[in-house]
Formats: sequence, C-alpha cells, structure tokens
Amino acid sequence: MGLDFDIRSTAISKRESGFATDSLLGKDMIISPSECTSARVRGIYEYWQRARGDRPMPRRADIDPIEIWSLLPYVHMSEWHSEPRNVYFRIAGTEIVATAGKEYRGRWLHEMLGNPEDREQIMSLYVRVVATRVPIFGRTGDSSSRLGVDFFEWILCPLSEDGQNVTHFLGLEDYVSHRRYLGSAAQ
Repeated sequence: MGLDFDIRSTAISKRESGFATDSLLGKDMIISPSECTSARVRGIYEYWQRARGDRPMPRRADIDPIEIWSLLPYVHMSEWHSEPRNVYFRIAGTEIVATAGKEYRGRWLHEMLGNPEDREQIMSLYVRVVATRVPIFGRTGDSSSRLGVDFFEWILCPLSEDGQNVTHFLGLEDYVSHRRYLGSAAQ
C-alpha cells in the first residue's frame, strides 16, 4: 500500500463527511470529530485550535505544557523528517509508555515497530497529516501493541514553524481498559 492519499479537503469543518470512518490497515480507523467520544482527545483539539489562533497550525513553541497539565500523561510530541520519511519522538507521556511497555522519547518510529505493515500503517497517518495540514481523529480497537487496553481514541495534530509546512506533531491517546495496566487507575 502506498502513502499517497486522495486529499478531499484541508478544511477541518469540511473534513467531517469526507474523512469519517475511513478504515486503514489493521485496527486503526479515522473518525470524524463528531464521532470522537473522548473528552481528552477533544480537549487537546480545542487547545490546538486556541494555540493556532488564525494561523493554519500552531508552532511547537506555542505548546505550553502548563496549559495541558492534566493531559500530559496521554500526550506525545514528535518531529517530521521528510528525507527519508520518518518520525522522531521527542516526548511521550507516562500512560503511553505504560501501555506500550517501552519508552518512546528519543526514538524513531521505524525503530519501534518491527513489523513493516505496522510501520506503513502508522506512517500513513503521519503522511496524511502532513498532506492535509489538519488534525486527524482516530479509534484503534483490540490493539496488541497496547498492554491491557481494549481500545483507544487518538488525535494527531500538525505543528509548523513557518505556518505552511508540518514540522512537528502533537498527539494524544486516550485508553479504555476494563483491566488494569501498569500506571492505570481502576476503572
């Protein structure tokens, strides 16, 4: 499967019908903002909207951890490298590390995923954000890559140093689990 996409719209408000329930490889599904049930995912999206103001995307420096303190355990920040295409993780919250069973910070995406199909699937999400320059919302079910997690909703938001090209990503994963995993509160 290639990494080229039919870009139907770059406007977030118009994206809803064009990108809703768009299945990808494996268990990941692109969902519309209105299909998102996670308050955390919606919270980071609202924060991203405020941080960008009237620009297409906020800068990395616009992201203030103090303003999203309660979301930090679920947040990851990464940078885009176009040649060759890859993603480098700068930070990952404690809940992400606990469910993945490994540290993300300071690692490349291709190092973390041994299965080539998994790499291509995850990379396709990043490529889509780079191409559209808008956040994507998703839902992942029955993920074997997340310890003790039944499913999770997520968002991947673009950041840009020049206002035109995606240079970084702000993401959040919100887990639903009926059993405890390392670091989780009882649910």
